[in-house]
Amino acid sequence: MLFKRDYFTLNEIALMSLLGGLVFVMLMALRMPLHIPGHTGIFMVIPVIIGVAIIQKPGSGTYIGLVAGVLLSFFGVSALHVFDVFQYTALGMVTDIIGYSFRYRMDLTPVSVLAGIAGNLAKMLVNFAVNLAIGIPLVVVIIEAGISSVSHTIFGALGGLISAYLIARLIRTGVITRNAD
Repeated sequence: MLFKRDYFTLNEIALMSLLGGLVFVMLMALRMPLHIPGHTGIFMVIPVIIGVAIIQKPGSGTYIGLVAGVLLSFFGVSALHVFDVFQYTALGMVTDIIGYSFRYRMDLTPVSVLAGIAGNLAKMLVNFAVNLAIGIPLVVVIIEAGISSVSHTIFGALGGLISAYLIARLIRTGVITRNAD
């Protein structure tokens, strides 16, 4: 498959950068001490899913996740802040794969919910891989993964549900146009 020389236009790069920054701002502004693993997934996956739905090109979610991860790594929000770039890039890559697989029909509720769940779980898996790499015992990581995978799934699904609603509204108002496939 041949790509044009300018794969992303300047407007698309600006939009993806703004959405990556929005992930960062939402995580900073909406800090809630709920102590439930994955609770940030309810609002963290929304800009990534919306960005993939608007741009409709492979790599858009990865770019959004990379921008968010670089910002979060630079400002050190979480305990493993240096590795945030890997977590959010994984979230974007999985969202890209889901979007490409379903022809970027993120306005459909099952597709957005699946993208939210898969993105939030990918972020969780990278987090646990980092925990293993820094020397946390395997038994502890497996128990944590089993427990927190349920909450990551629930919060990712809720974020995907909100995304589907927002994308459908943007399509109805004419802000987003769908490809005539």
